Amino acid sequence: MQSALAVSQAKYWHLRQVDLFSGLASAEVRRLGELVDTELREQGEVIYRVGDLSDTIYVLKSGKIKLSRTSEDGKEMILYYIRPGEVFGEVAITGQELRNGTATVVEDAFMCSIRRDDLEEYLGRIPGLALEFSRIIGRRKQQIESRVIDLVSKDVRTRLAQALSELATDFGCEAERGTLIDLPLTQSDLAQLVGSTRETTSTVFNEFRRNGLVDSEGRSIWVLDPEALIDYSWDQRAGKAA
Repeated sequence: MQSALAVSQAKYWHLRQVDLFSGLASAEVRRLGELVDTELREQGEVIYRVGDLSDTIYVLKSGKIKLSRTSEDGKEMILYYIRPGEVFGEVAITGQELRNGTATVVEDAFMCSIRRDDLEEYLGRIPGLALEFSRIIGRRKQQIESRVIDLVSKDVRTRLAQALSELATDFGCEAERGTLIDLPLTQSDLAQLVGSTRETTSTVFNEFRRNGLVDSEGRSIWVLDPEALIDYSWDQRAGKAA
């Protein structure tokens, strides 16, 4: 069993790796470490669901988390994926009592969690950090609003090209076949990302593959040229409009 000192040192080290806290003085990071708990969650676990009490904020150290919502007709829509070093569940700090989304582990995740009341007290002592949390909340809200607008204003081809390009930027690693998206993605996942049916999404994805823009094997997806993928989708859209 780890000693209290070893646990404290591990928390300090992990918090230091998070961009959000990297600018804090050592004493402030150690104080934060006293407030957080560490959790290890396995792939497939649900961290919170829609309607759960919204009283905890999380910082992901390793692994990946999927954030999603369910529409009124029961269809799941993936909002975005959380990368190591990012905060999620941040709306708890706004005073929202219940969760309006679901967080699911898609790759074994190690994370820090902190209760809302403790974080609010901590942020009261560090205005700069409180401001950064406000920016995170604003960016997430803007992301969701943009997704809703895209569903109305863009066709599936454009939405899928944009989603793949963004995933290649956020989760991509260079490989022999192109930029490998470091996420285990199924055709159903892609459909939930772009708000379409699995069949339509699969048809468009295969179109991209025939044109040498993407490749796939199992749950692995390679984007061969993100810019060309976006250009192709817009060219096709423009051609139909003409």
